[in-house]
Amino acid sequence: MKRHFLIIIVAAIALTGFLYYRPKVVVKNEAKANRDKVADNKAADAGKGQNDITTQAPKLSAEQESQVTELKKKLAASTDKKALYTQIAQVFATGNRFDSAAVYIEKIAIAEPTTENWLKAGDAYFQAYNLALKQENITYLAEKTRSAYQKVLEKSPHQLMAKTNLAMTYVQTDSPMQAIMMLRQVLEEEPNFEPALMQMGVLSMQSNQYARAADRFRQVLRINPANLNAQLALGYSLIETGEKAQAKKILEDLKTKVKDPTLTEEINKALESIK
Repeated sequence: MKRHFLIIIVAAIALTGFLYYRPKVVVKNEAKANRDKVADNKAADAGKGQNDITTQAPKLSAEQESQVTELKKKLAASTDKKALYTQIAQVFATGNRFDSAAVYIEKIAIAEPTTENWLKAGDAYFQAYNLALKQENITYLAEKTRSAYQKVLEKSPHQLMAKTNLAMTYVQTDSPMQAIMMLRQVLEEEPNFEPALMQMGVLSMQSNQYARAADRFRQVLRINPANLNAQLALGYSLIETGEKAQAKKILEDLKTKVKDPTLTEEINKALESIK
């Protein structure tokens, strides 16, 4: 249960950085989409007309495949490729193909290398990175994420979201302490930066330091009482520290606020574990 719950939390936090290119429709069971986003045929450069990243995720629907095919046909003759790249990215995002979506968001950044565009590319690759399971794909997507965010930080060294997400790409490397050091740097610059505090809490959970994790999530909730991810993570952390009565109160309250069926299921599992 611990690993499964951590996957849910990490994926939920990562989703917050992908809102710009999120489809307008709700993707059901999105938290369960932690499947391998396999990059079997990775192209060397997103600006040189490479094929989309191949994945083992469920294929796009027939309608979505048709949409992508038609949009690609328009690319050759179009003078407004940015609009088409955006539309293709949105189709892939709707189908939970975040790695392929990131390819087209990166194309926009290559064509128009603004800080904003590279930040969106970094966010997109970071989303795909958080949903990868195979080590080769984690490594590849981490590199793509870092590359995009580093371009952001070259122009905007105080872009704290880019720094925070960049730090998290080092968690599953030979230098996990680099992630912690980078997050500490972010918090030195802005002690109440909510995303960095959330990630520090997640890292504490991953190392079974649940009391420390609970402190981080309480700090987040003092800053933003409406942060549902922090409430969920705090509830689980308190279960692990033996503070079950408090955990039950938090989770039961959270259950009245959550509308997503997958998160509701996770809350029910956590409550069941208290009994």
